[in-house]
Amino acid sequence: MFNNIVIYGKYNGIQSWELIDKAIHFLQSRHKTVFLDAFSCADFPIDRYGVKLVHRDEDLDNMDLAIVVGGDGTLLDVARSIVTKHIPVIGINLGRLGFLTDISPSVMIQSLSDIINGEYDHEKRNLLEVTIIKNNKVLFNQVAFNDVVLHKNDSPRMVEFETFIDNRFLSSQRSDGLIVATPTGSTAYALSAGGPILDPTMDVFSLVSINPHTMSNRPLVISGQSEVMIRPHENCEGNASIICDGQVTFHITADHKTFIKRHANLLTMIHPKGHDHLQLLRAKLNWGQKL
Repeated sequence: MFNNIVIYGKYNGIQSWELIDKAIHFLQSRHKTVFLDAFSCADFPIDRYGVKLVHRDEDLDNMDLAIVVGGDGTLLDVARSIVTKHIPVIGINLGRLGFLTDISPSVMIQSLSDIINGEYDHEKRNLLEVTIIKNNKVLFNQVAFNDVVLHKNDSPRMVEFETFIDNRFLSSQRSDGLIVATPTGSTAYALSAGGPILDPTMDVFSLVSINPHTMSNRPLVISGQSEVMIRPHENCEGNASIICDGQVTFHITADHKTFIKRHANLLTMIHPKGHDHLQLLRAKLNWGQKL
């Protein structure tokens, strides 16, 4: 089932090498062909293992599984790069919260063994595609797994902008910005800004304002089939950015229009058998025990 497996590590994270070492030895003992991501594992001593490095711009269509050893931020980066390759993903948690990388190092080998034996749960998650246009020319096109954020730059001034949904005017607001989040991203920045927690399998996304200058502004959940357009007002000149997953940034002015819609492809997340998203929420958000 999973014969060709590519492993992604945490950038400059020597702490991930021990787990990668264990994963390689285990997978090779099960007669799997292992590859390492050339970008994140460039310094890994590959010669002693007999594995090859693969670049992200190469043809990865023959890969059956991606294993991400790192935190949620590592998985976000990997998701953006492989979503068009239709490769299912497993996350081994070396970070803090671990909403996405939900397998702990202590059970990694047992979890990999079960998954290779076909004992696992899986779900498909949607991503966002963001396109920024100026004078009918595309200047920026990127993917986001968690969220696309309009945020003011280093200034005490708020930004003012208009939001449209499917070419229909929604609102004009002054705030510190706007978060457009997938269900996966609903437990990230959007949650901190007061947004709703969405089931990760839902075909929706949420719009959550950041410190809006009106008490009537509330989070909005819209269909995943919709397209959002953000248009800054004139006083936004040089004062705001569009940020994907907190990792990729593009500075915008009043001349830019930002279009956000669901990406054409879904990402398959693989979990250990019996994975319970509600239990994950309880554990990560400290909701307490059942009485």
